[in-house]
Amino acid sequence: MLFVGVGVLIIYAMNAFINNVIFKSIISTLVVGIGALSFVIFTVLSTPMNYSAISVLYYARKEEKGEDCQHIEFKHIHLYENLYKKFKKIIIYLSAIATVLGIVFAYNVYKGNFNLNIEYIRTMEVSAHRGASAYYPENTMSAFQGAVDLGADWIELDVQQTNDGIIIVSHDTNFKRILGLNKNVWEVTYDDIKDLDAGSFFSGEYSYERIPILEDVVAFAKENNIRLNIELKPTGHEIDFEKGVIDIVNAYDYQDYCVITSQTYSALKNVKEYDENIKTVYVMAVAYGRITNLEYADNFSVEASNVSKSLVKQIHNANKEIYVWTVNSESAIIKMIDYNVDNIITDDITLAKDTIMESKTSNMINEYVEFIESIF
Repeated sequence: MLFVGVGVLIIYAMNAFINNVIFKSIISTLVVGIGALSFVIFTVLSTPMNYSAISVLYYARKEEKGEDCQHIEFKHIHLYENLYKKFKKIIIYLSAIATVLGIVFAYNVYKGNFNLNIEYIRTMEVSAHRGASAYYPENTMSAFQGAVDLGADWIELDVQQTNDGIIIVSHDTNFKRILGLNKNVWEVTYDDIKDLDAGSFFSGEYSYERIPILEDVVAFAKENNIRLNIELKPTGHEIDFEKGVIDIVNAYDYQDYCVITSQTYSALKNVKEYDENIKTVYVMAVAYGRITNLEYADNFSVEASNVSKSLVKQIHNANKEIYVWTVNSESAIIKMIDYNVDNIITDDITLAKDTIMESKTSNMINEYVEFIESIF
């Protein structure tokens, strides 16, 4: 694997425009390769050492019993030197061959002749759906703080635009369910709703909660080092909606830690046309056909019941990621783990993280941990 990496670096020097996908794939391959190489080195070194230890103990035992020990005398003092020179030549030849093969392999990956399917080393992440909404009122600062406290990797939230152009965090277009106000988002200004109770619909103890603005949430996320999945929910009444969201993200220099998502594909198009460096995710209830050909979607978010292994493979083979929503039962989480999705969006962060961790830990390790815990 080391020589594959050398091959990649040589190609990079020859071609400044090489696709970054190769490096991501090779680096991932190298991680596995280094682990395997470490095991081989350990085996190669430990085996002769074990036999040496056994031999020493054997002859020590014989001497204790007064038995004769025969010792081999080497007449050819240069034997090891000759073997070392031959071994050195073999290593040089093998290194040259491996380097050439590494270059050929990496070049074929670059040209698309080889398909690196390295799904087994992808890291599965957990997104807090509207914050930790199983324990706190959705899309509130309490829910977002709960997501941080429970160890979520991402916060998923919804944004809309009020009549006066303020980007607020709210899933519903109508405020009846959350605020008890039967008005739509485009019919009110931020001043109309900023002091209304946004937590009592969940529990009276959260009556102090208010509808947040996106800028406060981005500042919070940056302070707490948590990523944001910002879903645009356009109503058709907005003015420069996508621009307003992106400007807030960029103002906090947080574009590398956010994705902009939407069920409206034209919104993603607007995002990319304004700032092509922002990563986008197309939210889909159902995914049919060659969805990976959609040029304005960097990744995809699909409703869990419509996710299949073939869909996950299609998306991964296009070097894209798949988010799955909304996964709240252990059986559904296990199914998504088996499918090897990239990101589970859930209301129950603890359940998701515990289930993922358990799936990545063998029974032997679990038993060992339980044994250590029983001692202490």
